[in-house]
Amino acid sequence: MVGHSARPLQWSEEFAIGHAGLDAQHRRLVEIINDIEAAIRSKKNPERLANLLKVLRQATDEHIQQEDALLWEIKSGTYGPLKDRSRTPQFLRAMAEAAFDEHRAEQPTLLVHFEAICSAPVDELCEALRAWLVVHIIKRDSRLKAIFQAM
Repeated sequence: MVGHSARPLQWSEEFAIGHAGLDAQHRRLVEIINDIEAAIRSKKNPERLANLLKVLRQATDEHIQQEDALLWEIKSGTYGPLKDRSRTPQFLRAMAEAAFDEHRAEQPTLLVHFEAICSAPVDELCEALRAWLVVHIIKRDSRLKAIFQAM
């Protein structure tokens, strides 16, 4: 089949951004995409593919909301791990504010792109989902990674 790799997408520590919860969500997105690929390969149950795409969309929405919430907490000085300090360092707040604004501005495009991928022909779906996720983690979450590395 065109667009299908023989191996599932593997989690790489290069994907880790340094926040256990977000990294767990990223791993879950990898697992769902691998489940989608397996469902396509099996060709047995088209309903399973539709359900998995819904699960992926829900997990994506929850992930984006979690990213926004964390960025908001950091920029507002209410992020738990930083509460032990007398105050959140200004540079972290500034980084979080810029990342939050960028994140919010990119969300509509990210979700429109996601929907377009999910509407793509089945033979293109897996590779497109893989690329979408890798770009999300490596490029779009690079500011988050920088923030968590600076803590």
